[in-house]
Amino acid sequence: MMSRITLLFFFLPFVANAQTVATISPNSGVTDALIFDADGNLLGADYTGSAVFKILLPGGESSVFSDGYNTPNGMALGSDGTLYLADNQGDKIYKIYPDSTREVFVEMDSPSGLIFELDSDTLIATSYAGDKLVKIAPDSSMTVWASGGHLGGGPVGLCYDSVGQLYVGNFDDRKIIKMSPDGSQELLVQGPTSGWLGFIAYAKGFIYGTLYSTHKIFRTDLQGNATVILGTTIGSVDGGPGVAKFSAPNGIVASPTGDTLYVSDYNTSNIRMITNLDGQPSAGREVGPAKGFNVSPNPFYGKTLLSFDLGRQANISLDIRDTEGRLVRQVLSNETLAAGTHQFEIGDPGLSSGIYFASLWADGEQVLTKRILRLD
Repeated sequence: MMSRITLLFFFLPFVANAQTVATISPNSGVTDALIFDADGNLLGADYTGSAVFKILLPGGESSVFSDGYNTPNGMALGSDGTLYLADNQGDKIYKIYPDSTREVFVEMDSPSGLIFELDSDTLIATSYAGDKLVKIAPDSSMTVWASGGHLGGGPVGLCYDSVGQLYVGNFDDRKIIKMSPDGSQELLVQGPTSGWLGFIAYAKGFIYGTLYSTHKIFRTDLQGNATVILGTTIGSVDGGPGVAKFSAPNGIVASPTGDTLYVSDYNTSNIRMITNLDGQPSAGREVGPAKGFNVSPNPFYGKTLLSFDLGRQANISLDIRDTEGRLVRQVLSNETLAAGTHQFEIGDPGLSSGIYFASLWADGEQVLTKRILRLD
């Protein structure tokens, strides 16, 4: 019988796409999730405060829409225009009506991300502390849909792709999980760098995520090939790749046309707008030392050759881990490699059937990602 081993390589791209970042609403009050309301304006939650804010577009004017919550977190918009808000540490989900009046919809443990089932009034909610997904009917009855497994990393973000496939993003371990209708889980990718993942959003073939701890934005295709596209060190600077800076980016939402992203910075409460998502690579932008990554053959049977170029000398580590993060093989451990092309053969001894993650680290930061497939 054929078995499969999927190895995922993580990298910070040597050439970033020419996306452009602009601050459209400084000091907006929003630090957390973002969604669009029925009128095409933004609604944003302030996890550090008690309010939900409305951001008028295109001008960016911010005002309080509804107040009086513990820790406003994820949101979803019902078919009738009612806003549903997860009060994370308040252990409640609220219904907020267009006139800003509210009522408790349901009480549940640590609600965070919210999204409606497609063509349905059934609400899907993540329980961050409970490591589970719950389905909530319009009459407030709840059913646990999925729990544990890959969801054990604190599920928060939720998004659909263009064909209605649901994805979940874990806050603690940056895993993005593909959900099946029966509640079974498939790991798509673990976000690059380190630390926390804020929220996720889908646009034109990619899932975008906010790397809260490392102040970056990344995207992955639906095959699990992930790249950091924006962000350097902590800050609040507008511009393109290699220039733009974020300060704990958290909430993220795509415009209905899929060509613009809006991001909330947790530390500054600035609303950032990212345009030119389909932009071509910008010439000469090197965010990290690694480039020219290639795996051949791919897919492979017994062995494959990993090769990459270094634009400068760097300390390189390369390891392979299972889906629980346990080290399976250390290929390189902080070894100093000169500028130039480097090749390493990866074989199958010791790798049983299953999914693995291989991470390439340059000067202490995870910098390379690619999906390859081993066949038996």
